[in-house]
Amino acid sequence: MGPMDPQPRAMLLLLTLALAGAQFSPDTVSLLEFKKGIARDPTGVVRTTWSPVAWGSASAVDSCPRSWHGVTCDDSGAVVAVVLDGLGLSGELKFNTIAGMMALQNLSLANNFFTGRLVPAIGVMTSLRHLDLSGNQFYGPVPGKITNLWNLVHLNLSWNGLKGGFPSGLQNLQQMKVFDLRSNKLWGEVGDILTELRNVENLDLSGNQFYGGLFMESSNLSSLANTVKYMNLSNNRLSGRFFSNDSMRLFRNVEVLDLGQNQLLGELPSFSSLPNLKFFRAGNNLLSGSIPHDLFGSTMQLMELDLSDNGFTGSVQTVSSSTLRTLNLSSNFLSGQLPYNLGSCTSVDLSKNILTGDLTLIQNWGYTLEVIKLSSNQLSGPLPTALGRYPKLSIIDLSLNKLTGSVLPSFFTSFTLTNLNLSGNYFNGSIPFQGSHSTESLVLSSYNQLQILDLSNNSFSGTLSSEISSLPRLKMLILSKNSLSGDLPSEIGKLGGLEVLDLSLNHFEGRIPDILKPELRAFNVSYNDLSGEIPRSLLKFPASSFHPGNSLLVLPNLFSMAKNNSDAIGNISRQSGMKTSARIAFIVGSIGAVMLVFFIFIVFYKVKSQEICVSGIGGQLTRRDVKLGIFGHPNRFATSQEDPLPTSTSYSNDHLLTTVSRSVSGQKDIPTEAVEYAYSDSRGNIMDPLPSHPMRENKSSQGSPLPSPTHMTDSCLSEQPVMLDVYSPDRLAGQLFFVDNSLQFTAEELSRAPAEVLGRSSHGTSYKATLDNGHILTVKWLRVGLVTHKKDFAKEAKRLGTIRHPNIIPWRCYYWGPREQERLIVSDYIYGDSLALYLYESTPRRYSRLSVGQRLKVAIDIAHCLYHLHNDRGLPHGNLKPTNILLIGADLTAKVTDYGLHRLLTPSGIAEQILNLGALGYRAPELATNKTMPTFKADVYSFGVILMELLTRKSAGDIISGQSGAVDLTDWVQMCTREGRGTDCFDRDIAGLEEAPKAMDELLAVSLRCILPVNERPNIQTVFQDLNSITL
Repeated sequence: MGPMDPQPRAMLLLLTLALAGAQFSPDTVSLLEFKKGIARDPTGVVRTTWSPVAWGSASAVDSCPRSWHGVTCDDSGAVVAVVLDGLGLSGELKFNTIAGMMALQNLSLANNFFTGRLVPAIGVMTSLRHLDLSGNQFYGPVPGKITNLWNLVHLNLSWNGLKGGFPSGLQNLQQMKVFDLRSNKLWGEVGDILTELRNVENLDLSGNQFYGGLFMESSNLSSLANTVKYMNLSNNRLSGRFFSNDSMRLFRNVEVLDLGQNQLLGELPSFSSLPNLKFFRAGNNLLSGSIPHDLFGSTMQLMELDLSDNGFTGSVQTVSSSTLRTLNLSSNFLSGQLPYNLGSCTSVDLSKNILTGDLTLIQNWGYTLEVIKLSSNQLSGPLPTALGRYPKLSIIDLSLNKLTGSVLPSFFTSFTLTNLNLSGNYFNGSIPFQGSHSTESLVLSSYNQLQILDLSNNSFSGTLSSEISSLPRLKMLILSKNSLSGDLPSEIGKLGGLEVLDLSLNHFEGRIPDILKPELRAFNVSYNDLSGEIPRSLLKFPASSFHPGNSLLVLPNLFSMAKNNSDAIGNISRQSGMKTSARIAFIVGSIGAVMLVFFIFIVFYKVKSQEICVSGIGGQLTRRDVKLGIFGHPNRFATSQEDPLPTSTSYSNDHLLTTVSRSVSGQKDIPTEAVEYAYSDSRGNIMDPLPSHPMRENKSSQGSPLPSPTHMTDSCLSEQPVMLDVYSPDRLAGQLFFVDNSLQFTAEELSRAPAEVLGRSSHGTSYKATLDNGHILTVKWLRVGLVTHKKDFAKEAKRLGTIRHPNIIPWRCYYWGPREQERLIVSDYIYGDSLALYLYESTPRRYSRLSVGQRLKVAIDIAHCLYHLHNDRGLPHGNLKPTNILLIGADLTAKVTDYGLHRLLTPSGIAEQILNLGALGYRAPELATNKTMPTFKADVYSFGVILMELLTRKSAGDIISGQSGAVDLTDWVQMCTREGRGTDCFDRDIAGLEEAPKAMDELLAVSLRCILPVNERPNIQTVFQDLNSITL
């Protein structure tokens, strides 16, 4: 028999109660109402026990349902605890149903799947001492009434979907010992929360959006600092300076201090007054200066120290602590030699610094070490034999250094080593895999734990020994870019767990062994001299796994795979029905002929279009000598002397590729901002970037130097483009000044880097440049006459170069050459597309419409960036517009570029930048009369215009027809709002518009406040808070 239907079962229950004449306490009635919100009970314990029939007859004296699962009563029969942790329960709970349980002290519903809002009525349950709702799906804001629970000792709301500002009034909760809000979307000024807390011992605000700094008066922290033992503020939006020395002295009882994943600035204070500190994590911040000696000393009980991804300088100090186990100082600017001693450390990570010298000091490190990571430094010399004698070593990463000599054979006989990475060095000789087939060797191999072996980019020679089979647990084998030769051993196919095999860029010969391993997901043998038939088990991999190189490889059934026809392998599954090579040749030839005709037609069309555009704007375009490879290599990348504007090009595998420009929007081309960005496919392979056509400015602003006729076609520029007098020498003879030393290269290496034009702006031309090691950079070549003199440029460049933030694209270095034309800014190349393309691109095949939630997230990201620039750096952006905002990754994280460039410009260059902003519609009105320097409030105005573009999907420069005549975007939105039809402005293509009309209205209200007159306009902190308060 199946389970009884709910309705008859409820009727039976009521009938039973009526017949028994039962009288139930208010608590029992409340729990029965509460039970109605439980939609799913996979274990059945609540369903079967929470029933009046289950706990006795109606005549029972005790009215407490003590046999109900998780329910506890006091001596008077009142319910004092409801604990339903980890039962997999789900449903939308109504907390109003239990608000009347005045004796309830413990409500714990942790680790279920409950949903619903926390209602203000929860504030009347003043008897509560323990409230744990963690690990559910509760949503919405935290009600302010929660601070009325003055008896509360334990409050845990972690791992939910709670969102909004956390209410003030925490000073009322003076008995609270545990305060846990981690992994929500709550926000607020962290200083306000820390100063309100009293007597808390466990504080966890991690994984939220709290902002502000930690540098405050010690008197404001004393109540919290004297009692707190665990404090985790990591993964928030904290910024500004660290705790002061006076404040740190108060935290004498703290044992865990986690401040990682923020944007904290400045130097660390002394930690000598924190004798109980065991775990200190401050990685992924913007801290600088030297690391305090106290953290390495014997007076502390520190067990873990993580200061990675900061800007610390100086040397790595000797560790005298006997308790420190984990030391992570990676991704800083530490220099000098390796530390003499590491005490009792088991894991040390000093990678991505500027350490020099050899590895001989490693012999002084204790034999307790299990992990050694020293990659991306400037270490040199051979491997010390002591490195092979560590009995517990499991991970060794010495990649990207200048190490020489041979590899220690003991690495391949270790019983503990699981990960060995020696790539990017100068090691030579043969690879000393285990050397015999003796019984002893075979037994030893069964204990070998090596899973990841990366020896790529070295100078290893000789053959790949069949003794590779002595590594039976190998999952990743990367030997690319060496000088290995000979046949590939068949034993490779016997490595049962192999997932990644890269043998490219060697001199291997002979046949490819069959690898019948379904686990193999990455395979590359290109740039070798292999021959014979490709095993069928490897036909699932693309042509790039085999070619270029290996010209004698053939497909099964004798279908040739010559290197000029390598793409055939991608169509193997469709070729099985073709029986003759003649048929293939005929089809390929036909397709080639059609493509040739199509290509000729396109070229002819583009040439004619360029001629029409030139004549249409009434001026002759200046020829440019764009030597991409800023860079030398004129034979690889040069533009025709007759071509007035080079087409979008990309360089790959010694071939010049030209792609057809794609229109962004029918009549919305901004002439000075043609920006292009590459993207990657689902496998992470870099795709050829699609060039973006510049967006046209249709508004002729007062004083604008860029008149914009509206009759021009998409393929034509609507303005006279800015003339860029860029001089490109074959070699850069000046000096690179690095602001981030995690990647080092020379001006000579930059000179010979193949490159392509990304776009042009009023500041100059941007290039995408690929270094010899494959690292891709963005190089902005500043326009002649725009830049101030060297001393001021260097001062401001150093200031701008140190800016680090999750929503900012940071600098790597700048270049100052001997000629006036040679002023470069270098940063990492970011795979993404500008916000402008998402808003205005006319072809929907690539850019799907942004949802309400996505647009709100983009707005918050931009505001967060501006908050950091304004409040923490004292710097206006000065040039904020959609083309300077990139959307990165699947979650469309906004990253801002071209910030603070006005600090590098001459007064005339600043005036030109402001004038350009006005032409595009982003200039604040007050800058029309005072063009001396961008301001914070001017940034807020530009941001307000961008918010309007996000809401309307109209360009700031659009001329919009209305009843009152033609107006621009800001005037149109204001007019619609005054007339009570603000919703008419919204982009009707927004996904989810119907579900979130309130959020759109609130976003519109914020945008309108941003464009108020300067004396009424809010600052970015207020705007940021307003945006964070919007809920969907």
